[in-house]
Amino acid sequence: MADCRCDEVCSFRWLMLVAVAMVLSPAGCAVWEGRLDDDYSQSVDRRIAGIDQFNIADESIVEPATVEEKLEGLLTQRQPIGDERNTDDDDSSSGEDDDSDDSEAGPPKSRSFSVADVRSAVLENNLDLAVIMLDPTIAATKITEEQAKFDATIAANIAYKREDLPRLDNDFVEFTSENDALDKEVVKLTDVEQQKEKLSFDIGIGGKLPTGGKFKVAQMFDESNKLEPQRFEQYVTALKFSFSQPLLRDAGVDVNVASIRLARLDERAKSATTKLKAIHTLAKAEKAYWKLYTARRVLDVREQQYDLAFRNLDLVRQRANQGLSPEIEVIRAEVGVANRLESLFIAETDTRLTQRNLKMMLNLSDVDLNSVTELITTTEPQLVLFDLDGERLVAAATSNRMELLELELDLAADAIRINFAENQVLPLFDLDFEYGVLERGQGFSNTWQGMWDFDNQTLGIGGRLEIPVTNEKRKSKLRRAILTRMQRLATQERREMLIRQEVYDALDVFHQNWQRVLAARQNVIVSGVNYEAELKQFDLGLRTMREVFEALTQLGEAQVKEVKAIVSYQFSQIDLAFATGTLLGYSRVGLEPLPFEINSETDALDVLP
Repeated sequence: MADCRCDEVCSFRWLMLVAVAMVLSPAGCAVWEGRLDDDYSQSVDRRIAGIDQFNIADESIVEPATVEEKLEGLLTQRQPIGDERNTDDDDSSSGEDDDSDDSEAGPPKSRSFSVADVRSAVLENNLDLAVIMLDPTIAATKITEEQAKFDATIAANIAYKREDLPRLDNDFVEFTSENDALDKEVVKLTDVEQQKEKLSFDIGIGGKLPTGGKFKVAQMFDESNKLEPQRFEQYVTALKFSFSQPLLRDAGVDVNVASIRLARLDERAKSATTKLKAIHTLAKAEKAYWKLYTARRVLDVREQQYDLAFRNLDLVRQRANQGLSPEIEVIRAEVGVANRLESLFIAETDTRLTQRNLKMMLNLSDVDLNSVTELITTTEPQLVLFDLDGERLVAAATSNRMELLELELDLAADAIRINFAENQVLPLFDLDFEYGVLERGQGFSNTWQGMWDFDNQTLGIGGRLEIPVTNEKRKSKLRRAILTRMQRLATQERREMLIRQEVYDALDVFHQNWQRVLAARQNVIVSGVNYEAELKQFDLGLRTMREVFEALTQLGEAQVKEVKAIVSYQFSQIDLAFATGTLLGYSRVGLEPLPFEINSETDALDVLP
């Protein structure tokens, strides 16, 4: 009999140890955390963790050509867009940051910025980025929220009750006794006045397992006392272990950690979205940089036009004073100056507006939106054509575009939802188990010690089955999950096609804008020659000042078109890089990879200072 009790004690202890091991073991913790497949998770993290740079020089399949080299044959032979073969390193170099000319009395008079400086300032200060960078961190809180459903719960209850019961007449009863005098006698029972008190206390721990099972271990202490008419004390202690495990619906690790895995996928999808928005914001800031470059170059052209117009006005006045030109020529020259003055005012205003737009994006602490600080651009445009392989760019876009990664993560989430919905269609069948030991005695200490003799045990096993009559609700959820995945697969195919189109379109615009640069440069050259010729003809008395100013206007517009063509070419490079899911890299800018990183503790996308 003693051996039997020993076996029971050992079995119970082993059962407790197994339950604790499941909760505390590293493998058990890993399961409870609902981690994704390691290889897939690392692959996604690598794609999210950095913004690659698109180095056009590295992508060019032949040697580049400069504007001067391409101009040689521009007027003698028309070349189709995309046939150019180009090649040397571009001569555009980004200027270093100049001195800020800070003064204690107020904001600096000027601040010099390269493209690299703009990127750094935007990452550090831009308010739009500051908002979207919180999205992955917010999404990461959902992971720990879902993991918390496996947290064990410690519960304790204590209660005290005292009763002062009055005398009470109860029902009649009939005695059965071996004593003939009492046998078959009918008597009436009467409860005498009593005073009772009861103190009960229990404490336990319970929780849910990744398999879907629920466990609970509880220790109970109970003291019941009768104080009057006679004192009687009774102490009870009990230790119980219960476990319930679903065998069909809600059974299995995959089903019970599905919500955690969905939260992890959602956090990575938010990180991908954040990276996409960050690339968009940085590309937008770069365009704002080049717009300021455009505005300043156009302002330079307008100032040059104004200066030349004034020189022509002085020349006409001298000739009129000498009787070489009629007074009408002076009036025509004055009209030309007035027209250029208006263009100059417009160019100055446009420069201020574009500068203010860039200031807003940079959000510098020492430069207010309406401050007098001028932002000076130091990076020069890349005026080199590169011959790019469209298929290679498409392959890069397929790998880098965050929109495709988002869809990929959504499809992975759909697979988890379908698996979960398939499980929910099954009937509910739970297996319940309960085991406990208890003891009664004259004190807590005695009953606690006596309980471990395992003289008094409780053991229970049961099952519970539920089968829906139609089960249409769960079947509909399963159908919806399958149809959603089918819809997303079609969306993925369409999006891949749209990205391919975007890359090819960006490549065509890239070549078109190169052709525009060549045409604009040639137009500036011939317009300059034409202006000089018209001015000489005027000096000889063969042309009027109106014709000279028309030639000057033509030269100015050609110069403005050249500036806009050059900047459009920079835009097309930025757009081409964006189409491949990257940011444009500039030669000799020295820009390090942008500081995006996955935080190992929170799995959230952070921006490092």
